[in-house]
Amino acid sequence: MSDSFQDLLTIYRKRIDSELLAIVNSHEPAYLYEPVRYVFEGRGKRLRPILLLTVADMFDVSVDDAMPAALAVEILHSFSLVHDDIMDQDELRHGQKTVHRKWDDSTAILAGDAIFALAFAVLSRIKINPLRCVQALSDATLRLCEGQALDKTFESRDSVSLDEYLNMVQLKTGTLLSLCCRMGAILGGADEQSEGNLAEFGILLGQAFQIQDDVLEIYSNSQSMGKSLGSDVTTMKKTYLTCRAMETDSEGWREMHSSMGGRDLESDLLPALRNYFEKKGVRSAAVEEVVRLSALSGRKLEAFSEERCVSLSKFADMVITRKR
Repeated sequence: MSDSFQDLLTIYRKRIDSELLAIVNSHEPAYLYEPVRYVFEGRGKRLRPILLLTVADMFDVSVDDAMPAALAVEILHSFSLVHDDIMDQDELRHGQKTVHRKWDDSTAILAGDAIFALAFAVLSRIKINPLRCVQALSDATLRLCEGQALDKTFESRDSVSLDEYLNMVQLKTGTLLSLCCRMGAILGGADEQSEGNLAEFGILLGQAFQIQDDVLEIYSNSQSMGKSLGSDVTTMKKTYLTCRAMETDSEGWREMHSSMGGRDLESDLLPALRNYFEKKGVRSAAVEEVVRLSALSGRKLEAFSEERCVSLSKFADMVITRKR
């Protein structure tokens, strides 16, 4: 990845961080806005707003004109994480305590509601095709909720097919990346076909992103990931790895899963899971699926000139090869 692209990412992140905090810099009451500021101060990668800015740049939209949409998407993402963490009882997010752990569930619910409202407040600053952007964000919010509903429903099921899993991921993870691409295209006045190609690029990249995240959740470490490892598996959430294991080795996976209770996560359970997924070829299958989806997403960019897609291609490579 070129230094110039890395420099651009740094510039984007600094501005996004600064503008997020400025939104709630001195708001009161503290009961509401302290946790909101806490969320906005988190060490998020800001991948979604950066993606939107990258797509907007393809159509020569200035950063100033695209920034309200980029902030709105990041704020919507933050809202979903705060509420998801409550539902999943996660302990860590971006290397710090989740809001409901640092405060309590009531505070986190209210903070999440406020963050959701702020997404639309920021969106109102958009000057280019504002109504279409509002419609896109509203539609994406509903798709996110549908994805989370499927995710929670799957927890009570013994098995979930890989197709069902990929559909859930398309809604829960692909939706926001697709929204970033779609809104960047809307701001740029792209034609319907171009907007559709970019939206599909985002969906496929989102699916690859989530499978990569599933792998890292087992094979990385909590320090680099900035969140609890292994919690998805131990709380019955379905991942690509568990769905693949169930499809290829149902009896063995059931035995593995039934033996999880009472085992120390770091010293015992994670090493056992890593060994199992390696031995059964589950990890390698996940890696192959990431490569496949990444290639499919790349084909959606073939309708554009290579010169226009340089930064977007680099962004996709960065997402797929990340280690946290």
